[in-house]
Amino acid sequence: MQVVKRSLGGAIIVTILFLWAGLIQAAEFTANAITKAGGKEIPGKVYVKGQKARNEIKIAGQPNIQILRPDKNLIWVIIPQQKAYMEMPLTRESQEKMFFNVTEKQKAKMKKVGTETVTNYACDKYETTMPHQGKSAKFFVWIATDLGVPIKMAAQDGSFSTECKDIKTGGVSDSLFEPPQGYKKMKMPLGLPPMK
Repeated sequence: MQVVKRSLGGAIIVTILFLWAGLIQAAEFTANAITKAGGKEIPGKVYVKGQKARNEIKIAGQPNIQILRPDKNLIWVIIPQQKAYMEMPLTRESQEKMFFNVTEKQKAKMKKVGTETVTNYACDKYETTMPHQGKSAKFFVWIATDLGVPIKMAAQDGSFSTECKDIKTGGVSDSLFEPPQGYKKMKMPLGLPPMK
């Protein structure tokens, strides 16, 4: 069960950083996602098609897949080592909390501080305050103007960053955004409230 909790927590962190439903437009791409925190580097893979998104990462050596489906108001956490998945509700309220309040309404509160090129994409760079480890922290967010989504995020103090690399547009199959056939649905672990 600890593996499940660690995997779930890690997957949610990656989604929180990149997949803000209020910002995702009609982007369709795959990318490698590199997250750095606590002196460690966590590699992953990101797939985006419209508002649908999928993350593939390894937490504690275990593969984990998370699928975000705002159109169904759901998040699926896929656990390949158990051939199972968990389903979590995704309400508008939880989206606003989960995605650091970066909806179109909240985007207006972000301060644009310039433009920069990240992974060969022209980006608008924003400064914003977000909840981090129970406190408020300043973050920079780089939103690719062509894609309409964040492709990099970093804490102002340098303690954390995550970035999409090797971005390839188009060619993302719809099947990537569904639980695999034959996988069993699991209940959420006790003591792990959804979307907090």
